[in-house]
Amino acid sequence: MSKVYLTQCGGFTARHGHGGTLAEAVHAHHFHYEVTFYGPTNAEGYLIDFRLLADTFQQEINEKLEGHNLGEILKNPTTEELAVWMYNRLNALLPHLFSVKVGEEPDRWIEYRGEN
Repeated sequence: MSKVYLTQCGGFTARHGHGGTLAEAVHAHHFHYEVTFYGPTNAEGYLIDFRLLADTFQQEINEKLEGHNLGEILKNPTTEELAVWMYNRLNALLPHLFSVKVGEEPDRWIEYRGEN
């Protein structure tokens, strides 16, 4: 069996704002995410069924976040906290999770690999 990295992407539009040193009014972004899994292929030659990933991402990420204010979901609605929230949510449901990357702009990403 070979070990492979599998990355599935998605996106949603949500709002967030910040107090403190970040001090921004509530505003919207189209967040883009990439979720990567790592592990050995199974006897049929694949790591995870893409259909399972698409269904899980739709139910656990997109439906929970699309059109919402992240300040109602996260204590600190930063992209960093969003990446951690997504990682923890998916890690409880899917095997072989390696990392979650979230971008609020095309040139800025946060990557979380489960380290504290």
